[in-house]
Amino acid sequence: MSGYQRFGYGVAALLLASSVFHGVVYVVDGGAWEGPVSWRKPILFGFSFGVTLLSLVWIAGRSRLRPRTGRLLVLTLAVASLAETALIDLQRWRGVPSHLNFATPFDTIVSACLAAVAILGLIPPIIVLAVLAWRRFDGSPSMRLAVRAGLASLLLTLVSGGLLIANGRAIGLPPEATDLSIFGAAGQLKVPHAVSLHGVQALPVLAWVLTMTGWSEAARVRLAGLAAAGYGGVVLVSMLQAAGGLAPADLTVVSGVLLLGAAGALTGASAATLVKVRIRSPKKGVEFSGEYR
Repeated sequence: MSGYQRFGYGVAALLLASSVFHGVVYVVDGGAWEGPVSWRKPILFGFSFGVTLLSLVWIAGRSRLRPRTGRLLVLTLAVASLAETALIDLQRWRGVPSHLNFATPFDTIVSACLAAVAILGLIPPIIVLAVLAWRRFDGSPSMRLAVRAGLASLLLTLVSGGLLIANGRAIGLPPEATDLSIFGAAGQLKVPHAVSLHGVQALPVLAWVLTMTGWSEAARVRLAGLAAAGYGGVVLVSMLQAAGGLAPADLTVVSGVLLLGAAGALTGASAATLVKVRIRSPKKGVEFSGEYR
């Protein structure tokens, strides 16, 4: 493992530790979970940035990148993730909203820094890494499929994040006055943003679990593809609901059918994976199988 990968993993571990720490603070301090000034933001942002950075560092390490390219991409992502999370944490400890907050000169500077870090430090390296990893990722066909689908989902996160910020600017209200992610009557832009973000973890994890099954590689590819289609369907439904100004649970006939199909694909792929899992004991060489006979 290279030095820049160790640095990236270290920063990811620090971000996850921050999420756990703020979770403890929330249990002790209490308060509302929702809202622009809540412990939810440092908890979720620390977790999301942490697991996403973990995923991207791992992908970079298996994408046959030139050392200089890998170093530049991973270090930029790690520093930007740390900076973004630290600014969000700072604003919560100050008791003020973090994003689109222009109440004071200092708050304006923080909001500008959050935007600058995202635009310059997160979006470009994610796009570059996604393009390079799509072509060069070193793994089995099922893992390559899962990683490519996860990276495609992550790119949608960048789009939905931009739309979320643009919507907040269009509303133009102070962030403490309303939820700036609301589009139309009740659409929640932060839902597709969050759902699409975690495809780059969920799908490769499923592909990894598939390596512990008795399925052939051809079957693993089909199951990984089924899971990717199901996850993509969930992302699509969340986007349709938000774009239509509908609350996530206020499903239409179309979105309801799509969600049932997507959930069925994900459930089917996951169930078919788990019932074939075989775990070998490292001491006795005993195989424990989840396969039904």
